[in-house]
Amino acid sequence: MSGTSAGHGTNDAGFGKHALPQLSIFEQLTQLNISWINYATSAGGGDALYFNWTETSGAAKTNIKTLDEFFQDAYLGRLPQFTYVNPSCCGVGTNSMHPTGLISDGEVLLKQLYDSLRNGPQWTSTLFIVTFDETGGFHDHVPPPLAPRPDNLTYTESTPDGGSYTFEFDRLGGRLPTWIISPWVDSGHVEKLGTNSAGQQVSYSATSILRTLGYLWDFQPFNPRVEWSPSFDHLIQTRLDTNKPSVMPNPKTF
Repeated sequence: MSGTSAGHGTNDAGFGKHALPQLSIFEQLTQLNISWINYATSAGGGDALYFNWTETSGAAKTNIKTLDEFFQDAYLGRLPQFTYVNPSCCGVGTNSMHPTGLISDGEVLLKQLYDSLRNGPQWTSTLFIVTFDETGGFHDHVPPPLAPRPDNLTYTESTPDGGSYTFEFDRLGGRLPTWIISPWVDSGHVEKLGTNSAGQQVSYSATSILRTLGYLWDFQPFNPRVEWSPSFDHLIQTRLDTNKPSVMPNPKTF
């Protein structure tokens, strides 16, 4: 959303008080007169609400909607240029795939989103991105690579042995999957590394989304991390694929 946590290392009280001060994709798009809506499945939710600008600008009242409204807008072909969907979080009965919610409940949500987009009137102009904000804390045998710091902020946490550890936000996190879904994207293509604007082959990351949107809508990278990130605009083809599945299969509960 912004390419930096502004020095936050946990979901502390500031997130619930619209305390994040940095430029976000929501503020940037508003400045460019590009329409956006944050649809949320939880009452009073929406990641856009983390940012101070969203609250003070009035966007919290006009640009945060429910998931039911997403499905209606998708059906009627009135989704905005940028749509951001939050699953419900967290625990039993939610669909964000956080413990102790069922992964299959999250898969049901993904099916609902895909099916509504695939069969809506805006499908041929849609790029549907499915990603995760963390790895869930599971072990990954591949060490997270170093990456430029987005800013000069750090986060310090107490350690179990009574010491402290300071994180400088100078590396990526554990690997996680991201799907790029569109009638303009080849099926079954997999990439792990991309080429950034400096010609370096580096890992894709969450900030690759911001880098790609910057090329799409002509805005500058928010910070050095975003500027360093590879975009994936080269995956968008010039040939329309009319054979994408019309619906996803029904998930099996587990």
